[in-house]
Formats: sequence, structure tokens, C-alpha cells
Amino acid sequence: MLEKPRQRLACLLAVACLGGLTAACGFPPVNTEAVAVYAKFAAMKGKSRHDQLVDAAKAEGQLVIYVTNTAIEKKIVPAFEKEYGIDVAVYRATTEQVRGRVLQEAGAHRVLNDVVETKDSEMAILGQQGLIAPYTSDIAGTIPAEAKTDDMVGAYYIATLPIHNVRLVQPGQLPPDLAGYADPKWQGKVAVDQGDFNWYEDLYNYYTKQKGMSDNDFAAMMKRVAKNFRVVDGHVSNTTLLQAGDFPVFLSDFLQYVPSRAKDLSFQPAMDPVTLQILGADPMKGAAHPAAALLFCDYYLTEAQKYLHDAGYIPTNPAAIPGYQPRLPEGTDFVYDDWRTLASDRGNAWQEAWSNLLKGKDPVLPR
Repeated sequence: MLEKPRQRLACLLAVACLGGLTAACGFPPVNTEAVAVYAKFAAMKGKSRHDQLVDAAKAEGQLVIYVTNTAIEKKIVPAFEKEYGIDVAVYRATTEQVRGRVLQEAGAHRVLNDVVETKDSEMAILGQQGLIAPYTSDIAGTIPAEAKTDDMVGAYYIATLPIHNVRLVQPGQLPPDLAGYADPKWQGKVAVDQGDFNWYEDLYNYYTKQKGMSDNDFAAMMKRVAKNFRVVDGHVSNTTLLQAGDFPVFLSDFLQYVPSRAKDLSFQPAMDPVTLQILGADPMKGAAHPAAALLFCDYYLTEAQKYLHDAGYIPTNPAAIPGYQPRLPEGTDFVYDDWRTLASDRGNAWQEAWSNLLKGKDPVLPR
């Protein structure tokens, strides 16, 4: 999906191809001019850094970003363009599609974007291929350690947790924990998305590492609960079905799909654990507009935080939001995505284990 007309994006991509890209016969593609820009601003701090970065970005005048978040298209990019007068072209797709496009272009010895925005495990894969430039700034130093990965300073979290239709079930009727959904009365009434194997691995880490449950006990609990699963495909479309009353509970839904004033849907009381997936934006090593890329990454961690919060995400820099009020209550048990595992071959093993659980097959844990 494109924020701007195809002709405009094609024009910007053509400019990107002429931006001093080196290693045209090698992989990964690296722009030596971009590397120098990144090094220059990494050594600077505060207002001096910001002012000089703005001047350099405005001189470039353009920016191409690949993103996964609709809030970037609809709110953040227009605000960024208005504030800095920099022309931005956007390609938006799923996390897998964004990663595939970046890798495909890099395989052809091209870098057609300046910034990539995606989730933790996908960014790790791009980092493993040497495509991501280190993002260094004094702003990054204010972000908590749990919001950072080896390749990314996270800008926000996607929270996964049960969401229910208040017309079909009242809070007092909800189980206090995951094991309670093994009750036969929930058969066919508890939706999970078939792609949420990362959530499944997060649950495993929570129950075994934090709660001391054995692998056998965890597997047995999940098998009992899974007998009641209604397996769905797609968080957006099935949240719509949840709201329409097709089923009462979406066990692995996303917090951002519950508007702050929603009448039919609720996540309260929030059932522990709430799993958090880190997402952020990184500059590309082969960027044709490196100063604009850095400026956007700065913006994403500061002014853009309010837009991310308004869209239902959990910001990593709430201090940048005047009057910030967290949506999830204090004392909630959070589990952070195990992005290292998910970006490795072990991630495939968890995907297979999740698929087996949904099909009623063994093994339901990686061998």
C-alpha cells in the first residue's frame, strides 16, 4: 500500500538508486556517504545535533520508508512532512512482506528505502544480513533497555491479551487465568489467531521461567485449553467478528484494536501475562537520504509517540507525551517477545509446535 501516488514513489526510488550506493556487485549494499553521515551525527548531542540534522535532512528533501503500521501512513508521516517540509513516500505492508521486499532488493544489490519500520524478530533478520545501520542518539539513551534489541531502539509495543465482547460475557464470568479456559463451557468460544506462535512461545517462557511450571505441565495445560480454541486467521477481520458477536473472547488479540471509547469490546480486567512485541524504525546502511532517515527515527521516538499512543499502542518513551495515562494497569505481568529465538531456526520450531497444538497433534513443544 502506498501513501503517495505510484508515480511519485517511483520517482523517489529512482533518486534513491543514484544516491552514491557502493558495493553494487556485493551484498549487503552500503552507501559510504550514508555511513559517514551516521557517524557524524552519532558523535553529536542535544540541540546542536538536532539543528544540524534538520538542515541536512531538509537539504536532502526526500525520504522513502517501508512500514508496517497504518498510524505512520495516516498520522505520523503527514505530521512529519508538515513540520520539516520533507517529501515522504511510504510503502506499507505486513511485517513479512516488508522484510521480503527489503531482502529481495538487497539481493539485487539495491536499497530503495531509507528507513524500515517493523517488529523485533524481523528487524533481527535484516540485521543479520548487515542491512541495518546502528541508530545512535541521546534520545535512544532515554529508552528503557527492555525496549531495545541488538538492531533496534523500539518505539512502541504491540500488546497481546484476551479481549471480550461485553454483550456476550461480563468481566465476572471470565476466568482469572489461562487454565480457566479449559472449562468445556468455553468450547468454540475462545478465538486464537493461527499465526500467533510468538505469543505461544511467550506464554511458555512466562509459565516455565517465571512461574516455575514444568514443560510437561505447561504442555498438558495448553492441550486442555486448545480443545476449546476457535482458530481464526487475521486479527483485524476477526476483531470485527468479535465486536459483531460471532464469539465472546479473542484470547490472542491486540490491544490497539480496542479503541479507548469502545462500547462492545474490553480487555479489562487484563489477564496475566500480557505479552509485548517490540517495534521500531531503523535507518538503512544503503540509504540515499541518511540525514532524513535519522531525523525520522528521532521523530518516531519523540513527537510521534503521542500518535502511537492514540492508536492504541504502548509507547516506549511516554515522557514525550504530555499527560500520559497508561492503558494497562500498574502491576500487570508483562512478557517481552523472545526475538532472538524467533529470528533463529528455533523460531520455525515454535511455529511448528503451535501448529501441532492447533491441530491436536504432538509434539506441542519444540523437540
